Amino acid sequence: MTSSHYDVAVIGAGPGGYVAAIRAAQLGARVAIVEKQYLGGTCLNVGCIPSKAMLHVAESLHRLDSLAELGITLPQPPTFDMRRAMAFKDKVVKRMTNGVGTLLKGNSVTIYEGLGSVEANRTVTVTKSDGSREQFSAEKVILANGSLPLMPPFPGIDGRNVINSDTCWNLTEVPESVVCVGGGVIGVELACMFQALGSRVTIVEMLPDILAPVDEEVRRLLVRILSRRGITIATGARVEAIEDDGEQKKVIARSEQGEQVFHGAYVLVAVSRRPNTSGLEQLFEQGLDHDRGRVRVNEQMETNLPGIYAIGDLVHGAGLAHVASMEGEVAAENALGHASRMDYSVVPNPIYTFPEVAFVGLTEAQAREQYGQEVRVERFPWSAIGKAVAISETDGFIKVILGKYNEILGAHIIGPDATNLISEYSVAMRGELTGDEIIETIHPHPTLSEGIREAILAAEGRPLHIPPKTPKAAARSR
Repeated sequence: MTSSHYDVAVIGAGPGGYVAAIRAAQLGARVAIVEKQYLGGTCLNVGCIPSKAMLHVAESLHRLDSLAELGITLPQPPTFDMRRAMAFKDKVVKRMTNGVGTLLKGNSVTIYEGLGSVEANRTVTVTKSDGSREQFSAEKVILANGSLPLMPPFPGIDGRNVINSDTCWNLTEVPESVVCVGGGVIGVELACMFQALGSRVTIVEMLPDILAPVDEEVRRLLVRILSRRGITIATGARVEAIEDDGEQKKVIARSEQGEQVFHGAYVLVAVSRRPNTSGLEQLFEQGLDHDRGRVRVNEQMETNLPGIYAIGDLVHGAGLAHVASMEGEVAAENALGHASRMDYSVVPNPIYTFPEVAFVGLTEAQAREQYGQEVRVERFPWSAIGKAVAISETDGFIKVILGKYNEILGAHIIGPDATNLISEYSVAMRGELTGDEIIETIHPHPTLSEGIREAILAAEGRPLHIPPKTPKAAARSR
């Protein structure tokens, strides 16, 4: 085995790992990165990017129903080619992953292909696909191993036509029906995708509600919209087994009402993800602190072993790609002697359903529990925004939660472009801006962003484009 020495070694080239490597290189370090499967990790290859490409395809197909109102007539019924859609998805993925490779090479990061195993003395052994090994050492190591789909141990989980969020991208035909086990973000997004592509979809969720972290008012509206669209949602149902039933699959669940059975051509298992601990066995034996595989770190992203950091899905956190990237920057900076701290106080959460959902900060229930009567909550409907009406996207609202000092405690959006719009509230919260400062900021017209300002005007009791809740709107001076 040959041996080299680096200032920083990064294990895993997902959105946390490759960003950490680039940041370390920007700071002048000699950097190596190890990736077993593919540059870009889960996010770019089987997660965020392919799912958004296929959600774009699905949403485009979904919008065909409303074209007649716009004066556009297409041959009926429209045709859809799943193979061509998957080819589009593959092209998007290839472009993004090639871009990661270009960025790493442009920053003089050495790329090792293989499984990286790490020891406490920061020796890294790379086992390649042909079984050969290469070894190097590093002053600091950043663990960015990512995660794998969690496959619960109930009977039939490995059977025919059982797919997960990694393998569903291998389909060449649209399934006639899909039973989605899991009503979290991944499950609901994929349920929306398959329904829009033409599948009959059932979501089976163990908890009392789907999308448990989402504000209750937003969740209720989304459930109504999805149900109206034909998606069946069964909550409070714990799956016990998956079986073959002729050409169909049978999902057997248990609820307060007793046994429930759901049928579909495919079963999509999307309950959660688990940390990928491959290559960390020696570190665990040598004392790396963890909780069932989730590595414990401090706010500098450093583990209990000197010089070893961990980020992304490997640690306890939000499980979001953009959070992993920020953790990667923080870890890289601290590994090279800077004083950076990871702050999770303002984390925007995007959900790519139809319509989109996004939120940041506290839900209404959390805010009322923490601040009681000091909380002011208001929502502004998309039906009162000219741009939303013009593009026929009026389902939903913007909801804002303000505190005693007019600070923004939380914001929740369901509707068009929610995942982009939430960033304005995120910046405002991070900068400790008040509602007044957003009101005093001129927003362009006609745009969807006007709703951000209008929601705060409504919370202030002086809405401009919806009737006030009281006969006379509050007259607050600037």
